[in-house]
Amino acid sequence: MKVKSKKPKKQRLALHTIKQHQTSKLFMVRLDEPLQEEWGIKRMPLRKDDEVRVIKNEMVDVEGKVLSLNRRTRTIQIEECTLEKKSGATYYIPISPSNVILTKFGGKKMDSWRQKIIDRKQKLEIEVDAKKKISEKKGGK
Repeated sequence: MKVKSKKPKKQRLALHTIKQHQTSKLFMVRLDEPLQEEWGIKRMPLRKDDEVRVIKNEMVDVEGKVLSLNRRTRTIQIEECTLEKKSGATYYIPISPSNVILTKFGGKKMDSWRQKIIDRKQKLEIEVDAKKKISEKKGGK
């Protein structure tokens, strides 16, 4: 979602009126350092069954599997992040995707959907590097 205004009121309104197909951008999470070096990208959309580590919140440094993504409230539920009520029932703490780091992709293999994203981002990075080299040869900034 591209922010067009500096006013907080308009930014909140844009978040609340966002279309369903645009919510996947809100679930982009940072990759862990080893994954960044391996794949050459920094962020990736979060999916169910991914392994994540919480970096901010009361559950800091907890690692677990993503159980569900709630697109309406823009939160995720992690397997290890639970609390117990007085009645003895346990519930999952909703966590914002901005507070987690992706440590391991879900599933046994890399799926084709994610592979296309990685290929597209790597191709874009190569083009940007080529443009920088050309501008340096011309004596530009």
